[in-house]
Amino acid sequence: MISPGAVRRAADAAIRLSRLRESPLAVNVAGEDLVLIVVLIVALLALAGGAGLFLWVRRAASCGRTIDAPATEPVDIFYGGVMCRYLITSGSLARLEFYDWGVRLRGNVLSRWIVPTWEARYEEIAIAELVALRSSRVAVWMRLRGKADGIAFLTNGSAPVLRQLEQHDLPVNRSVAQIRRVEELYRLPE
Repeated sequence: MISPGAVRRAADAAIRLSRLRESPLAVNVAGEDLVLIVVLIVALLALAGGAGLFLWVRRAASCGRTIDAPATEPVDIFYGGVMCRYLITSGSLARLEFYDWGVRLRGNVLSRWIVPTWEARYEEIAIAELVALRSSRVAVWMRLRGKADGIAFLTNGSAPVLRQLEQHDLPVNRSVAQIRRVEELYRLPE
């Protein structure tokens, strides 16, 4: 048996529901409307992702530097990451290539469009220094002569990279300088 209170509560709930449906603020979502909402959300997410990727590629490209380098085969190649003003990568997204004319840092086959290409002749590099952020691997920072510019190659083993640079008579600083922000690297030494 149903109590009179239960009947009254059910009737009140039905009245409230019918008033809610008639309200101008009520959202009546039918099947087609739900599909449209999902499509709009997916489109907005794709647009936001595309804009983020576009900004990443532009900021990474601003760290790039290319010269009129001859097309020769590299003497040695190291894999690691890159650290520059607007970009820090991890893993093995970048490769540091040594040539008889100088160095080239660029992305591997899969990451060439998100990792900048940076080239310098040996005579353009002032010094190679070891630097590290608090939560990153040690990087070999290659500073250009007379400029507040350079790039860092993140690696698990910096000794072979430094040896390769020393073979080309470049000054090397093996003591690791702890930095708080990458921006500190872009100041000329006093």
